[in-house]
Amino acid sequence: MSTDYTETLKRIKDTEEASSREILERRKALEAELRQLEEASNASMEEAKKKGEAQVADEVAKTVRAAQKEADASLASVEKESKAVSGKKLDKGALNKIADNVVLAEFK
Repeated sequence: MSTDYTETLKRIKDTEEASSREILERRKALEAELRQLEEASNASMEEAKKKGEAQVADEVAKTVRAAQKEADASLASVEKESKAVSGKKLDKGALNKIADNVVLAEFK
């Protein structure tokens, strides 16, 4: 009877030790998997950040080019209009009216 009891205790102890080893191995495996997932997540976030920054830079550059194109078109239009206006000859009456407005504006 004492032998059976001792054997049972040994089997219980062996089972506990085996269970502890399995739990420890499983824990290590899960921790390693978690580290890999964290590294993959960090790499993915960094890549997404770089892509986002590149996209923002592209959009800014595109907007600057569009604004420059619009400014150039406006400048060309104004330049064309100024040449048209400066090319017009004023008759004597219109010239006197402008001169009177400018001169009289100082006395008002």
